[in-house]
Amino acid sequence: MSIIKSTSVVNRNTAACTAPWHKEEGGQAGYDLVGTPAEDELGPNPPFATMAKLALPQIPFPTEHVHVSEPEDETFTLNHLEPTIRKAFPKLKAFNKVQMAVGKTILQSDDSIVVNAPTGSGKTVILELAMMKLLTQARDSNTSFRIVYIAPTRSLCAEKFQDWKVRFTPLGISCIQFDGDNAVEDVGKLNDYRLVLSTPEKWELFTRRWDDQNVAVVLRPIRLFLIDEIQVMNDSERGANLELVVSRMKYIDARVCREQKNAGGVAEPIRFIAVSACIPNVDDFAQWLRSDRNAVPFTFDETNRTTRIERHVLSFPSASNPYKFELNLNYKLPAIIEQYSRQKPTLVFCTSRKSVESTAKFLARSNMKRTVPGGAMLHELSSNLANRNLQDCVAKGVAYHHAGLLHSDRNQIENHFRAGHLAVLCCTSTLCMGVNLPAYLVIVKSTFNHAGKDYSDNYILQMIGRAGRAEYSEDGVAVILTTDANMARYRKIVTETVPIESQLHRKLPELLNSEIAHGIIFDQPAVMEWIKSTFFFVRARANPDHYHLTGGRLLEEEVEKLCTETIESLEANELIMKQRSNMIVPSACGRLMARNQLSFQTMKLLQQDMKGKETLSEMLALITRASEFSEYKCRQGEKKILNALNGPTISATVCDGGDELAAGIRFRWPQRISTTGAKVYCLVQAVFGNLSIHDHGLHQEAAKIVTLGARIARFIVGLLTANRARFEQGHFRALVSVTTLLQCFQTKLWENSPFLTKQLDQIGPRLASHLADRGKTTFQAIRDSDPREIECILKKQPPFGNDIVNYVSGLPEFTIAVKKSDADPPAFTCTVGQKNANYDPEISVCFSVLVGDSVNRVLLHQDNCTMESIPVVGCTWPLTLKDTAIDSISAHLICQDWTGLDCSHTLRLTDQLTTVKHRQTAITNFFPNQSAVNETVLTVDKCTVPSVLELSRLSANTSKANVTFYSEDNRSFTSALEVSRFGENVTGLNFTAFDSTIFEKKLECPNIPIGSVLSVSKPIEPKKPLRSILKPAPAVLAADISVCQAAAIDRDQLQQPLKCFPPKEIFQTDELQYIFQPERYTLSFTLCSPVDDIAECFKKYNVFIHNFKTFPSEPEESLLVSERTARKRKNFDLGPASSVICSDDE
Repeated sequence: MSIIKSTSVVNRNTAACTAPWHKEEGGQAGYDLVGTPAEDELGPNPPFATMAKLALPQIPFPTEHVHVSEPEDETFTLNHLEPTIRKAFPKLKAFNKVQMAVGKTILQSDDSIVVNAPTGSGKTVILELAMMKLLTQARDSNTSFRIVYIAPTRSLCAEKFQDWKVRFTPLGISCIQFDGDNAVEDVGKLNDYRLVLSTPEKWELFTRRWDDQNVAVVLRPIRLFLIDEIQVMNDSERGANLELVVSRMKYIDARVCREQKNAGGVAEPIRFIAVSACIPNVDDFAQWLRSDRNAVPFTFDETNRTTRIERHVLSFPSASNPYKFELNLNYKLPAIIEQYSRQKPTLVFCTSRKSVESTAKFLARSNMKRTVPGGAMLHELSSNLANRNLQDCVAKGVAYHHAGLLHSDRNQIENHFRAGHLAVLCCTSTLCMGVNLPAYLVIVKSTFNHAGKDYSDNYILQMIGRAGRAEYSEDGVAVILTTDANMARYRKIVTETVPIESQLHRKLPELLNSEIAHGIIFDQPAVMEWIKSTFFFVRARANPDHYHLTGGRLLEEEVEKLCTETIESLEANELIMKQRSNMIVPSACGRLMARNQLSFQTMKLLQQDMKGKETLSEMLALITRASEFSEYKCRQGEKKILNALNGPTISATVCDGGDELAAGIRFRWPQRISTTGAKVYCLVQAVFGNLSIHDHGLHQEAAKIVTLGARIARFIVGLLTANRARFEQGHFRALVSVTTLLQCFQTKLWENSPFLTKQLDQIGPRLASHLADRGKTTFQAIRDSDPREIECILKKQPPFGNDIVNYVSGLPEFTIAVKKSDADPPAFTCTVGQKNANYDPEISVCFSVLVGDSVNRVLLHQDNCTMESIPVVGCTWPLTLKDTAIDSISAHLICQDWTGLDCSHTLRLTDQLTTVKHRQTAITNFFPNQSAVNETVLTVDKCTVPSVLELSRLSANTSKANVTFYSEDNRSFTSALEVSRFGENVTGLNFTAFDSTIFEKKLECPNIPIGSVLSVSKPIEPKKPLRSILKPAPAVLAADISVCQAAAIDRDQLQQPLKCFPPKEIFQTDELQYIFQPERYTLSFTLCSPVDDIAECFKKYNVFIHNFKTFPSEPEESLLVSERTARKRKNFDLGPASSVICSDDE
């Protein structure tokens, strides 16, 4: 069965069509131009992988172009199509000149084709005819096939998907959209569809694993590869990715054909169809796409465009900066729209999201004339939108569109604009890529992007190409607004087209490393074979100056030198290794870099700055410095929200519209948020902390950042393992930190988050917050809960609570222990077990086991462990200690995809610490016993300051001595006593007692802190409890204990409060955690608990006030401290300890 009823055949050698570009100049209000081509779209930029060993076809170029002039009886029409196929074009009445010229070659040959035709000339129909041709061939031969359509933006993919799904599914071509907006969990499901629509970035990630069985079954049947808007290859940020995707498909095609020939079958190479609006060097693309199939180039000028575009370039004086210039253009827009729009739909391209919104709001408030439906209809349209600001604009007939809006809002805006309900649509460059909208007038409002850099030439052409689409209008107008200085440049852009250049050389290190890691490049000759198969080599021969090459006979030598230098750079950074006979093999780091798609710059950053001792916050800060985050610029309108998140507490109004206070991010950025790294650092923690972000644009970026962060963290885990020899001081702490962070990135929660129920089905952030507020902060708490209680908290109906409790009851409960044998020398083992008898095997859990010693050495690292690896009796690993002189061994079990299931254990190997007994009154102003005095019992051999833990353990019975363990080696004391200024009204006194003989003895030890040996003749009952925290003194008074005569102290002379500042090492983490347990609070506080102030005080190394008598002799270097005014605070609402002074007088 043939798709065409006619038997006429087009000669391949005369199929190319061309005519000189039509240029017409004129000028009035700026510069008026008529007739020029435009282009269409772009897409994101990820990492690379590859293709190679394909030598450039030896075919003479350039291809000769012949202007086609068909006889009347040879005219190609819809009637030539088979009736079944004709039904796929219900709205097409007749083929235009471009479609007729290319259609015969499409349908009557199997050649690859490259088409350069102006926007609005019907290039999409050319792609559809190629699909119909393949469908007919497959029916005749009863063979399977697959078609891949690549477009630079998701919006263009979505538009084509909605159209083709309706038209082609009845014909047997099932469609699937495979891009960022529509995730496919199982890539094997792609095998169920015949047409896959994707972006270059998504397809690049997919084809990386081309040798995987699930991916191979999708790639093998591909017979047609459609590339829309191929001029994207000229984009400096995204062009290399599209070139990489096409090159890899050529490599896969060559390999499959070779296998088919070796098996005695007939090779069926992929047919490439590439279309664009502005690729003047179409011959270069045809030369590049040639393989076993011939490639035919077609070029059409503006005379073949079905709609006529009138172009204007208007210039204005520049402002102090580009952003102010763009803002000033708002006041020019109403007059420009009224002059050129003829009351027809207008599309305004703005530089940034903020500019899009501000421009739309300005036009909505202006008195500009606009023809739109009545107020009732606009009100109904706006009521269906989620964004409130957008609702206000739509009610006035103006709308805006950018990637920060909800997907549903974007679709509604596009549909309303197509229906003619909106007079003006302000948008970013996302709509300049092939999306058909009924815009009569297109305005390019300023010619720089959100980063302050000028748009590329192709971007400008794409934008003005949105004017006057054939489906909606016979003509259109495009207006470019720029500065006086750029006037000449944009005049040239709209009258001429510049050849498309390769951008592959900008990503050469990543690309070569990926090819080597995949085994495609294995020696120096293979490097040259690979580089000759790229579009880069085609353009380097045609335009060597652009790539800083000499050209001519020396071109290959210079290209080889460029590749050699790149290979040497990879070797210097330990990504590859050279072996005998010029063999090139990847290192473990090189494979990691390729697998995790990291840039060469990020790789060097991590290798140079990783120390092996990073804490959780330090590791997070290091990850956020990766170059992969560079596209997430900190916009001016986002700084308020980001700085609010960075505070100690934030108003929920900033996040989700509530009125309550919420805690800020866990690790604060030290300065105000103004850079990309600070923004990423803040957003990641906002996600981990379950903080809602009301700004949808930030919310979208945060989701992408977390996904990217997981990839970088996964790479660091492998890097630490592969490069362990580089870390002379060990890397256990860094490994624990990054493994924990990897868990956080994958679960989107901190490792100790109280919102861990968010991981359960049907429970989102808000419901998890409700459960956390009721104390359901662990899985054990959920297991122990009554299902009806869960339903009451969440306001759900039965059996919701039963489902939650039953599911949590099926989660594993891990145990981990490090054990020491009694043998000599002793042996050590680590055992992991699972103690939940009700564990559900259907719940998949993957975890890592990390064991290290106190000197930061890794003793055991087991990654990607599963429940199947743990028998009933547990799994045990032997541990080998290289050094027995260690204090402890720590073991951690960290789940990779669950928060709340981790466990750890520490085995201490050192002797028991020295015991010192004392009695110490707790801080009487905050704890029950307010009348006890301080009594410190000191020994001659040991002298210590009472610990925080001891202070917290004071009970009503002060006669009981508390025991605390101290190690003299781990404690260091200050030799100076810091003294506050005399108090004006000191009525409450607190003392430390000691034996005077001990004091005499201690005078011989100058390094003992004087706060530990202060003496009074006898304790005195305080008149009233001390209930204040003093502000740290700006200066200190040093006391020399050698001149103190404690025995001569008179009680009447007691008048000065002393404030002691011990060093940071005095307080250990477990002591601070013990004293500030919430259940120990006994008083009813107001907004700010005094315990918060106590913690703040300890952080500044303060000790609470003790009042003593002045010593008879003061040191000569005494420094008087300026007197400070005291003020009283009620209800224990003390505020920050560093800024509050309270007195005890009433």
